[in-house]
Amino acid sequence: MKISQWDGTEDQVDAIARLYADAFAEPPYDEDPARSRIEFPQRIRRYAAGKPEFRLRTATEDGDLVGFVLGTGIGPGDWWWDRLNATLAAPHRARWLEQQQFGVAELVVKPSHRRSGLGSALMNDVLDGLPYNSALLACYPDAVAPQRLYTSLGWTVIDPCLRVSASPPTQIMGIRLRPRTSRRITLPARSSVEG
Repeated sequence: MKISQWDGTEDQVDAIARLYADAFAEPPYDEDPARSRIEFPQRIRRYAAGKPEFRLRTATEDGDLVGFVLGTGIGPGDWWWDRLNATLAAPHRARWLEQQQFGVAELVVKPSHRRSGLGSALMNDVLDGLPYNSALLACYPDAVAPQRLYTSLGWTVIDPCLRVSASPPTQIMGIRLRPRTSRRITLPARSSVEG
């Protein structure tokens, strides 16, 4: 298994979009796979072109994509940061919202590779060496397995059920980071990490 930064190719974007569409067609997300295969590549390109600290890490095994994690720097003016600032309770805003921080947008692991340590390895890799003090993410309240993973990695529930848009409510989680330091990355056997 190998974790590396997205190579920038359309072939890899297509593979990432297919994996995303398959994962988010499952409950509790129930997204339309055809729509996801169109919209997710657009989001990747938009983030890559306009967001700070754009990171899209992919995990491959024998040349096949088996997982990925996407995140970027966020702060005032960013759609998600602005929604959190408008909807989080004042004590949570004071504790968690900073002028600049990292937002984990997506973490997806192919079903055949779940519970193998790959999700942890991807998350550790995307957070490694960031110039921020904290990171945030959102997940569906009914997404129990991802919540367990995040909690096991040290993420804290900030708000268990927050509505930031017309979408269903999400659980907002945060983690404190040590800026520009390496985190220990543990991968499943026969793995390597490339920057």
